Formats: sequence, C-alpha cells, structure tokens
Amino acid sequence: MLKTGTKILGPLLLVIVSILWGTSFPMIKMVVSRITAGEYVVFRFTLSVLLLLPYFVHSLFKNMGKTREAARPGAILGLLYFGGIFLQGLGTEYTSASNSGFITSLYIPMVYAVDVLQRRSNYDHKFTLTLILSVIGMYLMSGGSYESRIGDLMVLAGAFFWALQVLAVDRFSKKYFSLDLVFFQYAVTAVTGLAFFHNSLSAGSLVEALPVLLYLAAVCSVLVGVLQVWGQKYTSASQAVLIYALEPVSAALFSFLILGEKLGVTESTGAALILISVTISLGEMARSRK
Repeated sequence: MLKTGTKILGPLLLVIVSILWGTSFPMIKMVVSRITAGEYVVFRFTLSVLLLLPYFVHSLFKNMGKTREAARPGAILGLLYFGGIFLQGLGTEYTSASNSGFITSLYIPMVYAVDVLQRRSNYDHKFTLTLILSVIGMYLMSGGSYESRIGDLMVLAGAFFWALQVLAVDRFSKKYFSLDLVFFQYAVTAVTGLAFFHNSLSAGSLVEALPVLLYLAAVCSVLVGVLQVWGQKYTSASQAVLIYALEPVSAALFSFLILGEKLGVTESTGAALILISVTISLGEMARSRK
C-alpha cells in the first residue's frame, strides 16, 4: 500500500513542480527589469546555495562519505542546468520569445525518444497521443507561428541540455539523496555563472530585486529542486516531461494574475491541449499502478 501511494505521489509532486516553475516567469521578468540576466543567474543560485549551506555543513558532519558521493552527479546536473539556462538566454537575444519557447519545449520529445529507445518503459498509443498534444499545445502557446533566426540553434542546443538534465535527474535520483544533489547542482551553476559574467552592479538595483530573488532561490530553486529529484525518483523520464508541459500554462496563469498579461485565442487553445494531454497521461499512470 505504501509503495503504491508513493508512486502516485511522484507524479503529483511533479505537478507541483510545474506550477511553481510557472510562478517564476513573471518574477524573472520583474528581476531582469532591474538587473541583467547574467546577474540574475549568479545571484539566484548563489542565494540558493547559501540557503542550503546549513544542511550541507550538517550533512558533512553526519555522513561525509554519503555527501561526497553525491558531488560528482550533482556537478553533472549543475553543468547541464547552467548549459540550458545560458544557451536559452543567449539564443533568445537573437530570436523571438515565441520561437524560444517552442524550441525549448522540444526537450519533451527528445526525452521521450531516448526513454523509449532505451526500452525502459512500454507506452501505448494513448501515451504517444499525449506527447503529440503537448508539443502542439506548446507551439500554439508560443504564438502559433515560426520564423527561423540565428538564435534558434542556440536555443535548440539549450533544449538538448534541458533534456539531458531531466534524464540525468531520472538516473541519479534513484541513487542519491535529493538535498545533496540539489546543493551540488546549484553550487556548480552559481560558480559557472560567476566565471561567465563580470558585470558591475548597482547596490540599489540589487536591493530592489532582492525580495523576488529570495523567492526564486527559496521556492523556485531549492524547494522545486528537491521536489523534482524526489518526484522523478518514482516516475520515468518521459512521464515527467509530459507533466512538465504544465509549466507554460502555469506561467500564463501567474503572468495574468501578477502582471496582467492575457492569452489570445491561439494561446488559450494551446493551454487547453496541454491540460488535456497531462490529464490523459496522469490517468494512464494511475491506471498502470492499480
């Protein structure tokens, strides 16, 4: 009974992850209006590391060997995470936001294809249908149009990093403790960010952005990072990315509530398709565990 309940909990945790990720988009928009995108990455993940530092020190004293074992996989996650953020941000400077959003979402079929090719799970036609619906929904939510630009290749490279990060979490979450992985992931992300960005910063701008940065660090990084690793421990990688398709729907909802941004007919249709696809996939997961 406990095992079945835990397996059902996994997908539910990833739904929470997708919703919380969605809250980050309007918050990020507020932050980058005050500091640069590079500074945002560095400060967000430096704060995340500082919030996790008491746990890390405690963990070292309690079980140094176990904590050290998570260093290498955590560092791998950190490099993949930074690669996704950096290339997505760099590419978006040279392409449209709608192109960037749609191309980034291509990490979903990438993960699905790898998961199926490795024959780690057998999926029926309903599961494949949810994949198709989610990708179409992503496309419509990005505006339903596409115009190739030089930045598209950079964003596509970032999508590969996101796919690899999800696959790596799928692998490592079964072997290592969530908080250990998350600490090393964000530590490497912050250090790598410092190596890439050397900008002067106004103290006043940082003070203005600090409350939102703390929310992004505490909730959208630390809490979400733990929930992602914990949730993926009990789901396959391709099941996880279908649930992550909820992220743009959540982002649209909170952008409306916080910033007053509204969806058009095309974007609303895309959101509906994503909600349908996730509902079908969650139903299939629940039935498969009976």
